[in-house]
Amino acid sequence: MSKKTFLLLLLISVGAGCLKPDIKNSSTEVFESFWAEMDQNYAYFDYKGTDWDAVHHQYAPQAAQANEEALRALLCSIIQNLEDGHVNLYTPAGTCGYSFWERGPSGAPDPERIFLTEAIDFSKVLYGGYLQQQPELGYIWIKNFSGATGEYAPIREALDYFSDSQGLVIDLRGNGGGSDRNSELVASHFATAETIYRRFRYRNGPGHTDFTPWIEDYIAPVENPYTKPVLLLTNRSCFSSTEDFILAMKCFGHVQTVGDTTGGGSGNPIFRELPNGWVYRFSHWQMQTAEGRFFEGIGLPPDHYQPSSAEDTTDRILARAAELLK
Repeated sequence: MSKKTFLLLLLISVGAGCLKPDIKNSSTEVFESFWAEMDQNYAYFDYKGTDWDAVHHQYAPQAAQANEEALRALLCSIIQNLEDGHVNLYTPAGTCGYSFWERGPSGAPDPERIFLTEAIDFSKVLYGGYLQQQPELGYIWIKNFSGATGEYAPIREALDYFSDSQGLVIDLRGNGGGSDRNSELVASHFATAETIYRRFRYRNGPGHTDFTPWIEDYIAPVENPYTKPVLLLTNRSCFSSTEDFILAMKCFGHVQTVGDTTGGGSGNPIFRELPNGWVYRFSHWQMQTAEGRFFEGIGLPPDHYQPSSAEDTTDRILARAAELLK
């Protein structure tokens, strides 16, 4: 992680009121601060079957003897074992976390293998055009959901451009998420009726099963939504807000998915700072599908599974989507 990124994360934690300026930064105090904050606020201990007291028993003696390098390795080991892509440690030596995308093919699409009649950058995050092999089909690559909100408003321009299409491919591969406000903005342009698309609850007490009541989240249509057939291209690196987008889109009968299962990240992370200045984040809420199913650590399976690999000479997932839209 760059120094600039580390300082930005530090400022985020300061803004959240998380500084503890009078606490010493011994390895024991750093470990105890991390363990206690997670104990009080992490959302998925019970769901994952994690014995957090046993983690303390195992690692506290090691932390007491650890230098800075060993302490970082110790915390990274704990984080890795949680298998939650929303739990990360940020230090000047680098970032660590659970590599959820390594469970399957996870690369972003290769523009050189996507042949369009005319390639258009609708914004920094929206790229597309009509497919050469099937010019009746439109194609949009949503690169991420982490940009400024204004970068997603051109979805209206893009859908107007595809008004004469017979169907649309939306490529989400390699999209690791960002803001659910951005994903909702885009999804609303495909909505056919206001509908619940997810529900969530916050950790709100000292017990690992202490949560608020479930809160329902809705997606509502905008004027003149796109209602022709849509196929979403997915793989293991579709994560977090990208999975929110998929949940919302799957509420509509004209949308299906093709590719691989998504990464399985539903935790809505919050940032905290350790006494020595390191920054970390962790999942603070639990989320389910509208039907009440967890997908944390599991992912969302596609409607049409299409295997692929880095050795493929053609884009097999895109080709399958085009075939399904014939």
